[in-house]
Amino acid sequence: MAAVSGIEILSKPVPYQFKDPSLLDARAYVGGQWVSAKNSSTCSVFDPVDNQPVFQVANLSREEVRGAIDAAQSAFQTYKKFTARKRKELLRKWTDIIRANRDDLAAICTLELGKPIAESLVTVDYGISFLEWFQGEVERLYGETIPAAKGDNRIFTTREPQGVVAAITPWNSPVAMILRKVGAAIAAGCTVVLKPAPETPMCAIAIAKLFERVGDGYPPGTLNVVTGDISGAASIGAEMCESIFVRHLSFTGSTAVGKFLNAECAKTLKKTSMELGGNAPFIVFEDADIQKAVDGLIASKFRSSGQTCVCANRIFVHRSIIENFAQKLKASLETTFIYGSVWDSKVNFGPLYSPKGVTKVQQHVEDAVSNGAKLFNGGFIKEDLGPNFYVPTILLDAKPDTMKFGSEETFGPVAPLVPFDTEEEVLKLANTYQSGLAAYFYTENISRLWRVAEALDTGMVGVRVGLISACEQPFGGIKESGIGREGSKFGVEDYTNVKSITVGL
Repeated sequence: MAAVSGIEILSKPVPYQFKDPSLLDARAYVGGQWVSAKNSSTCSVFDPVDNQPVFQVANLSREEVRGAIDAAQSAFQTYKKFTARKRKELLRKWTDIIRANRDDLAAICTLELGKPIAESLVTVDYGISFLEWFQGEVERLYGETIPAAKGDNRIFTTREPQGVVAAITPWNSPVAMILRKVGAAIAAGCTVVLKPAPETPMCAIAIAKLFERVGDGYPPGTLNVVTGDISGAASIGAEMCESIFVRHLSFTGSTAVGKFLNAECAKTLKKTSMELGGNAPFIVFEDADIQKAVDGLIASKFRSSGQTCVCANRIFVHRSIIENFAQKLKASLETTFIYGSVWDSKVNFGPLYSPKGVTKVQQHVEDAVSNGAKLFNGGFIKEDLGPNFYVPTILLDAKPDTMKFGSEETFGPVAPLVPFDTEEEVLKLANTYQSGLAAYFYTENISRLWRVAEALDTGMVGVRVGLISACEQPFGGIKESGIGREGSKFGVEDYTNVKSITVGL
């Protein structure tokens, strides 16, 4: 057990010895202070391995969130004057502190999300890569000079931080998603009020602990973490949307919630960036290297137990090779994944995040089978490993037009294989009206490579590769899959305003 400030944090024994137990805290972080909810309200965080509560954290009210926004606005008045070089130095210190505590951060991620510890370490390193990238971008927020039509005028532009950023992050990759948003905003000179997902608040709290250790460099209130349960999410979101001090709201989550937040933010005309739902197609053409395509699908579909917004959801395989592909996929699944305790460094496949996630996966499989699909592999919970451990599953003869997976993200380890005959046919199937986050395809035909990459109507395309996320890459979608980009130089620029200045000679 671990206690901080007299508060018992862990509610059950865990098979990990924290190097720094002070990273575990039940409180929120507001204005540079660690605070409990004024009414002493708390909410539970559950371990996906057994659905048992493992943490209790502060359940803040809307009024307390307003106080965090006020603290961020106050800090912004000082922080916006910091030079780019100063912001870079502070960001480097924070990055180094996080790197030094990566093992404990990964352990918290495993406790909250059920990721195998080896995978949690990967996601922490992925998050660190964003902070490293943003360090370089801090001093690259260039302005421009523009030739003026009027000869005695000179026009130039500057980039300025927007102000207070409200960041709402998802549960499925808590460390990386927090650092991708918060790191970019702080690099640009903004201050942040962070609302982590109710399922995974402890990663956010630990990140704030490490932010605090940068010392006197950041003004108190530069980063604030407000925690709360699902029932209070609407009021917290409403405060963020309605506040005149919040100038940018960044959200990752479902399309339905993103639409609502975007509409509410329009009332104060604040900037938004939305990384929303995906329904990624994965296309395997008849000329593809089948084993490479299988390996790419496993990387895309089954990492994080299928719980990523960019994972393949609809798998289209040319009819002439689909039987061979399915057999190779099944064989590879049997040798790729090692099951067991999520604390075993050899294990590389873990449970779904909650019973809710399991229910949705089961509904999609049952719906597909009842509508004619064939269960070729998996389709059950491995109960000896826990109630949320759904094994990798393959469905044959899947039909996206009549089955739920065709219009909904499964968000689980289910691969429905859909046969197709022509390039024209599969592009019509792949390009949906609503979603447009990511797409993948495999071909050895160079002409088709360019043709299909340009024809796919998504914000990101993976060609002969199943993993497309990187700190230097613009991450985001089009249509109902999002607004704006995260990571890359665009991820920092998104938190700046362009000011034009005209000088008369």
